[in-house]
Amino acid sequence: MILLFMGLFIIFVLFLGPTNAFRALPFIVILWLLFSFFGFIIINFFPVILILLIISYFRNKNNPKSTGRTHYYHFGGNADFDEFFRRTGGQSGGHYQRTGNGYPGNNFGGFEDTTKYYNLLGINKGASQEEIKKAYREMARKHHPDRYATADDDVKEYHEKKFKEINEAYEKLTRGAL
Repeated sequence: MILLFMGLFIIFVLFLGPTNAFRALPFIVILWLLFSFFGFIIINFFPVILILLIISYFRNKNNPKSTGRTHYYHFGGNADFDEFFRRTGGQSGGHYQRTGNGYPGNNFGGFEDTTKYYNLLGINKGASQEEIKKAYREMARKHHPDRYATADDDVKEYHEKKFKEINEAYEKLTRGAL
């Protein structure tokens, strides 16, 4: 065993030079100690290790493991579905970048229902970008949290939530125009 590591040291001297070989000497000594210790354990406990491997083989033969993964996801509705894809988009901040019409990796066109966003802004589906912008500004002015700074907590919370929904709707409806 010592001869093997002396040979390794000589190879280091030949390829790396004496200075680098002496720098690698502590690494070589640690490797030699590890191989010596674990080699001793493997040789002395080989019958036990062999028996454990055989038992493991036959136990797994009777209970084969699944080769594929099966995941079941339950979505409460479109909002949960959208939130799932927003979170798994891979970018920080919960945002994702679209490739074509839809979610990342979706090359088959958009499958996101934007009807709720049009309804939230109070406009007809297929409205122009100018109409969307006008409706967004109107709704944002109406529900801006600064207008309700002195109101009750319930009222403030309602308008903050509504303002976030309006921003999300505007983002979703104008993103397709980019």
